[in-house]
Amino acid sequence: MGFSISAISAVSLMSVVRQNVKAFTLLAVLTSASGFVWTQGAYADTASSVVMSAETASTEASVDTATGSAAQVLALVGSWQLVSGRYLNEKHEWVDYQNLNLSAIKVISARHFSFTTMKNVDGVSQFWAAGSGTYQATATEYTERPELNSFGATKSAEFVFSYAIKGQELHTQRVENGELKEVEVWQRLD
Repeated sequence: MGFSISAISAVSLMSVVRQNVKAFTLLAVLTSASGFVWTQGAYADTASSVVMSAETASTEASVDTATGSAAQVLALVGSWQLVSGRYLNEKHEWVDYQNLNLSAIKVISARHFSFTTMKNVDGVSQFWAAGSGTYQATATEYTERPELNSFGATKSAEFVFSYAIKGQELHTQRVENGELKEVEVWQRLD
């Protein structure tokens, strides 16, 4: 399925996203398609050329809405900047991201995620970690399946996070074998 949309229409659609669940669902489907096809000098009439129900869009975006609304799940889509976090290391000690001078950006599309984390050492930004792959989400859980990563996760690895979106913040927690392993707060960039 292909879509044509102008840059101005895309920006307009993005501003409507946070106010209109149907527009947000349409955006998720547009981003999950084989990419935007940009037109020059012409504006696509997305309202009349694309009619799609929230159920169809949820299926297209590989979203499980059994435990919540499509709007809750699709609210994950976007770019996020790390605000704070901590993780439990191999010695069972909590390590604060701020003490490590970490910064990160995570991008979540309709089907894929990607993140890059950098560490600031004496004013110089150094690579810390990166990962990308597919994910699935419900209204309360977000499961990453890294296909590429710098931290040695196998192709069958899954990282399950509980999450909540509070205003423009994404709050996540990862529990592994009944033990809390990671807590993060992300700020929406777009």
